[in-house]
Parts: sequence; structure tokens; C-alpha cells
Amino acid sequence: MDNKNLIELITREVLGSFNKPAAPKTSAAPINQPSAQNRSANVLIVLTGVSNMREAFYREMEKLSDIKYDILLSDGAKAVFDKNELASRTRAVNIYTSFQYSDRCDFLNKYDAVVLAFMSLSALTHISGLNTDSMVCNYLIWHLISKKPLIASAEPLLNQIGNTHPAIMREINQKIARLSELGVMVTPITQICAALAKACREISPYSALPRAGAGSAVPECTAQTGCVSCGQCFVKRENDINVIKDTGAARISANPGLESVAGKFDTRLAKMIDHTLLKPDAQQSDIDKLCTEAAKYKFASVCVNPGWVKYCKEKLSGSGVMVCTVVGFPLGATSTNAKSCETVQAIADGADEIDMVINIGALKSGNLQLVEDDIRQVVRAAGGKTVKVILETSLLTDTEKTAACRLSKNARAHFVKTSTGFGGGGATAADIALMRSTVGPEMGVKASGGVRDLKTAREMIEAGATRVGASASVAIVSGAASDSKGY
Repeated sequence: MDNKNLIELITREVLGSFNKPAAPKTSAAPINQPSAQNRSANVLIVLTGVSNMREAFYREMEKLSDIKYDILLSDGAKAVFDKNELASRTRAVNIYTSFQYSDRCDFLNKYDAVVLAFMSLSALTHISGLNTDSMVCNYLIWHLISKKPLIASAEPLLNQIGNTHPAIMREINQKIARLSELGVMVTPITQICAALAKACREISPYSALPRAGAGSAVPECTAQTGCVSCGQCFVKRENDINVIKDTGAARISANPGLESVAGKFDTRLAKMIDHTLLKPDAQQSDIDKLCTEAAKYKFASVCVNPGWVKYCKEKLSGSGVMVCTVVGFPLGATSTNAKSCETVQAIADGADEIDMVINIGALKSGNLQLVEDDIRQVVRAAGGKTVKVILETSLLTDTEKTAACRLSKNARAHFVKTSTGFGGGGATAADIALMRSTVGPEMGVKASGGVRDLKTAREMIEAGATRVGASASVAIVSGAASDSKGY
């Protein structure tokens, strides 16, 4: 019997076991396994606007006869997928054509696993960057943060793109690789069923992937063009597989609280951190250390003063770590033209993200139009790059914080951020919750100032933060004590 037939046989056996009567209880039930109520796995299939390989998708859905699943259509998917066809060719219990932010908590509690069968370029970009601008991607990212498995197929996207510019393909493949680092199981579309069987059988804490056992069978690669970075192919990804085997699958099922020296650290949390050094006396050796740590731990970005942007961009070339810088920092009291010019120069030097300080005095004076125009001009000057708006929450009332969030949203900024770290106060869970409730799922929320340990970082994320700014980043992801005293 060849490997393909063996895998299909094992898959059918595993899927058939979901609804079998539970054995007499002799010990505590495994995580996410059917309890005394013998609940079978509950799965959500998310469809985007990519529609090629449709027949392969329907064939995979036929294998899910023993798993209860619903289908959610993104806005893009509604234009290319017919609801009646989905109803006739799948066994979906419900087919949702709309999704609201208020639905997120119900969805998070309801589903054991989520499958993104047709990953679009937009979804790939949002999820790999932990960007919650999109309503559906907001849910998918929080599903991951909730320690539940997310299975995605990049194969339809790669087939749709074909052989494009090498630099573009490198960027796409880097983003696919980041998904694996975040705990997403990236798999060919014809392996969705097998991936679901594994994920629902055993889910490691703080991971979306099952633990790999010695001698585990590796599915046959069915990618039609290129490598989908599923991490399971001995032919195309042999080195990655050897690393996974040699380290006991630490890359794909790392627990929080983790040793930094031994190479184990929380990669999902690391991708939510801007590794920050904004001290005015920072020397080149300090910046070198910052960049080395950022590349090692795969932080989202380094956040530095504008004068270091070009140096960091060159230092981090090919690492996948972004360069973030600050504008109007730390007082926010410079003119709008000055902030715009700073932004243009920073982007020219290679900045990927801009953290700007609002005009705090104008906000407290009630001159809201000036504040909004100030933000909007920086967003325009950034030319599509991510802009985070620093509110300096320690100087504001709750009413002013709410107003600043709304103005930032109106001006089409991408994030709101708590603090500069120089204003006499830092991030609080209460402020993060207020900011999240004000901006909704369309914007990111960054907690910065005073976040120096894993416990505090988790509190911020649980309150609604999607990015954390910290100088104690290594201590946060490794669980070690921090000697950092600020930015």
C-alpha cells in the first residue's frame, strides 16, 4: 500500500472515531477531546475571493461526513461563490454570508478549529502581520490567540498568481513562512481533511498544531506549482522537517514561558511585539544588539528614532523584521508640516511603520479638527504604510481618549497606541479595553509603556491589544527577568 492510500485509510479511521461512544471515564479527558457529552469536533470553513481549485475543495468536503461544520463567506467570497451551490455540494449546517464584530465572541466559543481553504493575498497579508483591519481576519487572528487550530491552504493563491516577479514571490513565501511561525498549519488543499484529523485529535497548549511523533508519516505533496510551505515535505522542505524532528516539534508547539538561550520562545507573541529603543543616548552598538535580537526572536519590528531607520533597514535586510520609527516624538507639539516632512523622510529611508504623537494640547483644548487633520496628513505622507497614533493616555481623560480614537479612525490611521514611554505613564488594561471598544475590529491597538514582563503583555492582549511596544521584549517572550528600565 502506498503512502497516499495509507494516509487516506488512517484519515477515514480517525474521522470515523469522532462520533463513537465514549469509553468509560477512567482519567481526565484530553484537551479538546469529546467529553462525557461525546461532543464531536465543530469546524468553521472560511472562504475568501480566491475560487480556483474549487473541485479539489469539494472533494475534501466530502470526506468530512463525520465532522459538523459551518461555512463563512468573506465579502470577496460572496462575489465568486454561489450559496446554493455550496449548500448542494457540501454538508455545511449553516452558511453565513455576513459577519459582525459582535459575533466574534460567539464564534470563538463555538468552533474547535477553523479552515481557510482559499487563502487570498489580502488574508495572507493580514494574518501574517497580525493586522485586524479586516473583519474576518480579526476573527481568525483572535481564534489563533485563543489557542485553537487554524488550518490554511495557500495553494490556490499560488496557483492563481503563477510565476510572477521573483521579489514578489519571495515576499509571499516569507509571509507564508510567518504563518507557520504563528502556529497556522499551512497545507495543500487536498490535505485539509488529514490536517483537521490531526488538529482535532490533539491540540497542544498555546499552539494551533499537534505534537509530531517519532516516525510520523509525511503526506505526499500535491502542490501544483511551487512550495506551499506546509513544513511536511521531505523533498522540498527537508531541512525544516529535520529541525522539527531534532527539536521535538518545539517550533510548532512551543509553550509560553520559555527558555531564550536554548532556542525555545513564544513565536506567536514575538510577532506582536515592536522591539523598541528610543533613548536619546542609544549608541550604534545598542542598535546592533536591538536588530540582532529582533532577527533572532522574529519580533514584528524594531522601533527606533528616525536617525537610525536607514541603518536598521540595511541591518535587517532579509530578516522579515520591519522597521518602525516615531514622528513628532515624544511631545506631539510640532507642526503638522513638520510631522509630514518627518514621515516622508522616514519612508524614503526605509521605514515600514510610523508611530506619530497626536497634538495633545489641541485635543485637550477641544480643537478636534486640528487633531484629525494632523493625523490625516501623516497618513497621507506615509503613502499606504502603517500609521499608529500615540495618544499619551496618562495625560488624557477617558472622554479625551475616546475622542482621540475616533479622530484616528476618521483619519484612516491603522492603529491607536497608548503611550510614548516618556510621558510619565504607560499602558493599562483598562485603557486598552476602552480603546478597543471605541475603534472596534477595524483598527489595531498597541500597548506601549511599562510592558516589561510576560504577565503584563498577556493582560494587554487579553484586553484587546494586537501589538505591544517594549524594550524588554526578550524577557517577555522568554519568561526571563527584565533589567529594562524603559524605552
